[in-house]
Amino acid sequence: MVDYTAPGAYQRSTGTFFTVLQRRAAAHASAAAPRGGRVLDVGCGPGVLVRTLARRRPDLRVDGVDLTPQMVEHARALLARAGLADRTHVVAGDAAALPYPDASFDAVTSTMSFHHWSPLGVAVGEVLRVLRPTGTAYLYDVGVAPFDGVRAAVAGVPGWTCERVLVRGIVLPSVLYRGVRLRRVTP
Repeated sequence: MVDYTAPGAYQRSTGTFFTVLQRRAAAHASAAAPRGGRVLDVGCGPGVLVRTLARRRPDLRVDGVDLTPQMVEHARALLARAGLADRTHVVAGDAAALPYPDASFDAVTSTMSFHHWSPLGVAVGEVLRVLRPTGTAYLYDVGVAPFDGVRAAVAGVPGWTCERVLVRGIVLPSVLYRGVRLRRVTP
C-alpha cells in the first residue's frame, strides 16, 4: 500500500499518467488566466503542477494548497530548487475551508484530489468562492470520482455551470480520467 502522505512514494506511484493529466490541467488553467493573473492548485500534493504552471507562464502568481504538511514542505522545497519561490506560495489547508479571500483567483485547478474532498459540496463552494467573476476552474480526477456531486454542488450556486472537459493526450481510455470546467454563465 502506498503512503500518500509521503511525497516520494506518492510521486513514484502516480507515474506518467498523472504527468500527462497535470500537463492538460496546466494548459487549461494557463489559457484561462489573464496576463499577470493568479492561479490556485487545490490538493497540490508535491507541487509538480504548481511548478509546471509557474514555468509555463512566468507572468502568473501560482498558489497551492494541500491538506498534508509533508506535501506542503516538499512542494516548497521543489519550488525553491526550481527558482520559483518568488512567484509561488504553497500552504497547508483544507479544500472545504480554503485560506483565501473571496475572488482571489483567475483560475483554479485540481488533479486527482476532489475524490478526497469532504464534504464535497462545501469544497466545491469554496472553489467557486475564491474564483474571480471571470474565473474558471478545471477539476480532473479518476472516472469513478464523484463528478455527479460536483455537478450538484455547482447547480446549487446561481450563475455557475459545470461542463465536461475532454481529457485528450492520455493513452488510457478516457473513462479512467475525466475533467470538468466550472465557470459563470453569461446571460
